[in-house]
Amino acid sequence: FRFIISPEDGMEMADLRPFVRDLVGQMEMDLETRLEWVGAIHQDTGRPHAHMIIRGKREDGTDLVIPREYISHGIRERAGDQVTLELGPETPLEQERKLHAEAIAERLTRIDHFLDRQAGEDSLLELKDSPPRYRTLHAARLRTLERLGLAEKLGAGRWQLDAKFKATLKSLGERGDIIKTMNRALVGTSGRRLDADAIFDRSDPDGRSVTGAVLQLGLTGEAHDRAYAIIDGLDGRAVYAEIGSAEQLAEIRRGAIVTLSPPDLEPKRSDVAIDRIAQKNGGTYSAGLHQTDDPRASPEFITAHVRRLEALRRQGHVERSVDANWNIPEDYLAKVRVYERTQARIRSVAMLVHSEMGLAEQTHALGVTWLDEAPTPAGIPLGFGREVADAQVKRRLFLAEIGIAANDGKAMTQAQRMELIRRDLAQAGRTLSEEIGKPYSPAPARGHVDGVYREPVSRVSGKFAVIERTQDFTIVPWRDVLERSRGMSVSGVMRGGVASWTQGRKLGPER
Repeated sequence: FRFIISPEDGMEMADLRPFVRDLVGQMEMDLETRLEWVGAIHQDTGRPHAHMIIRGKREDGTDLVIPREYISHGIRERAGDQVTLELGPETPLEQERKLHAEAIAERLTRIDHFLDRQAGEDSLLELKDSPPRYRTLHAARLRTLERLGLAEKLGAGRWQLDAKFKATLKSLGERGDIIKTMNRALVGTSGRRLDADAIFDRSDPDGRSVTGAVLQLGLTGEAHDRAYAIIDGLDGRAVYAEIGSAEQLAEIRRGAIVTLSPPDLEPKRSDVAIDRIAQKNGGTYSAGLHQTDDPRASPEFITAHVRRLEALRRQGHVERSVDANWNIPEDYLAKVRVYERTQARIRSVAMLVHSEMGLAEQTHALGVTWLDEAPTPAGIPLGFGREVADAQVKRRLFLAEIGIAANDGKAMTQAQRMELIRRDLAQAGRTLSEEIGKPYSPAPARGHVDGVYREPVSRVSGKFAVIERTQDFTIVPWRDVLERSRGMSVSGVMRGGVASWTQGRKLGPER
């Protein structure tokens, strides 16, 4: 069983932990069994709350059955009693104040649930049906909904509610929580601002790309199962973005330099092929027609196109006939764009990690860093952009100290890059030499590299591969194709700092 305990007056309570423990103790008395449970307190939404999970077993090992009425009302009443014990009884004036605050709130409230039930399926509401004591309150709430574009007055006491007004209010409340979270994250910083693009829209193809440092990471959602990141942008604007499941937090660190990119909602090559074949065949697509159109296409390749159509069919964009043919509409590619936009809302945001290192680490790093390749912020830099400009000055001074003179305002030359990488790998070679028990030898800029692929190694300049040979080892640029050959003999050709590889048989170091 999963519960969220969110006291209305949580901000006034000293600590939610003893409150939750006392509530569980009362539940154990009511259910006449010890409970196995775990809870977590969250203070990151401006409204303190607790997430609680109770194991579905009684202490004698039988299934724990909690009556529906107890879940719906009993626990709420017990929690209310606990709050009253701590804060004292709520006066009528306090109750009135809270209800009037809800009447103007730009979030989903208790009043909205009541109005929704009262309106019925047609979303039409008559104020005369409201209890007399709440009629004035409901009228005030409806005026707020009208201001938000979620209700329309049809006449004296008659209102039409937007069919999705509750979902819209919930989104508005979540946006308010996000802005509060961002404001807290920006405390102590200067030159930053929030604007209309403060929340990164994963489904907007016209959205701007955002490059900056990860300022804060955390979990969001009712179950706290979605990860978010606040990006400190180069232009002085902070941006909030959901980045996927909670597991994503392990793959990124605070201070990392990243770029968020708007989604690519254009049809895929498979969509273009499906549309082309259908247009040639009167709006019909099938595996057989595809094979006729492209005799070289493999069955697996054609099956991938059919799977694409299955996904679109589930969203109502295409139809399949009983003979396994597909009816492709004339506006198929437009429907694909609609589908991609819908899917973008539930996909992880496209995030490119430029560097796991923060600015301070990069200024004195021995190797090619993001600072070496980042353009100087244009105009008068603000916020993080100002910090980048300052860090680039320190970086150039450091490079000059080690004998690599950087041209002010100009990109690093290829020779300078190669020299930094050489020094980076030489340092890695000294460290790995003790572990491997062999000396390090630099790889040639051009020519053959043969040996056993030992492991990847992450350096300031990027990811590299350790190649062990009979008498020594070398370090070369890593490619994902090498992972299929770990512990195996490989042969590569180096050209311009890039290696192409062929795989050999599995064996130990060459003898």
